[in-house]
Amino acid sequence: MNYFLFKLSFHTPCHFGTSDSALSLYTSEDHFCADTLFSALCHTARTLYGNSGVEALIEKAQKDQLFLSDAMPWCGERYYLPRPFLTARTDGHTAGAERKAMKNLAYIAVEDMADYLACMRGQGLFDAGRKKQCFGVPMDSTRAAVFEGQDTLPYHVGAFRFAEDCGLYVLAGLESDDAAWLRTLMRALGLSGIGGKVSSGYGKFTVDDEIYLNEPFDEQTAWLFRALCRDAPAYLLLTTALPDEEELERTMEDASYTLTRRGGFVSSDSFAPSGQKKREQFFLTAGSVVRRRFGGALYLAARQDHPVYRFSKPLLLGVFV
Repeated sequence: MNYFLFKLSFHTPCHFGTSDSALSLYTSEDHFCADTLFSALCHTARTLYGNSGVEALIEKAQKDQLFLSDAMPWCGERYYLPRPFLTARTDGHTAGAERKAMKNLAYIAVEDMADYLACMRGQGLFDAGRKKQCFGVPMDSTRAAVFEGQDTLPYHVGAFRFAEDCGLYVLAGLESDDAAWLRTLMRALGLSGIGGKVSSGYGKFTVDDEIYLNEPFDEQTAWLFRALCRDAPAYLLLTTALPDEEELERTMEDASYTLTRRGGFVSSDSFAPSGQKKREQFFLTAGSVVRRRFGGALYLAARQDHPVYRFSKPLLLGVFV
């Protein structure tokens, strides 16, 4: 497998809905999940290449030729990973306040992950108080809904604006070492935007860098590549995903996890003239720790004139817990 890192810089506010609340329009996450990215890539492929472009993308995922992570933050030269959902072993050295500070971290820097996992094993200290994270700020804007023959109705939109020299990155696992097709889709997607309210200019980005992790050039990229490839006692999930039916029971044995509701609406004029709700599912949240790798699936989220799939082909890091 060939692994690539796409570093994204956002130039406008972003609206990444939570997908688990009726109030998701009024709030925004600071990242997007892999199924959101895959859906956006399908829209982009259809715009660039027609239906054959979408079919080719779906085929790659179904044949285990494409795996994607959720979007994760970067700041300066540091890349961050979701904090593993683990319970610290009590060693008598880590105070309760320090353990609480560690649980409050949403992300762990790649260069700090080994120390964090060692602390979870009771083999060292991790100073969470010195790992303060601020990748941007939440925003709230007022928009106007205009209906013919009716009064204009104001409504609020929650958004997130990234700080200077901060953004998101995505990892991709490809069977081929040629990522030109994915690079083209990612760059085109950046022009139209990802997430909600893209028609209002939200979610626009540029691909600042593309790193081929199979040829690492520093400690961060070397650690990522080793962890992506190695067999280990446990695996850190980088993709909000769900094992398929045959994998589910085996994957959930001794797993440490939380669940995230995935729902939303279909955004496709060729599917239905108005938005239709997708089938709701509960996925393992990125940051969950499982004891076995799993391949996941493409799940059918809706069907009318054509099928709509929800992406669930995960990337996992081998870790020692």
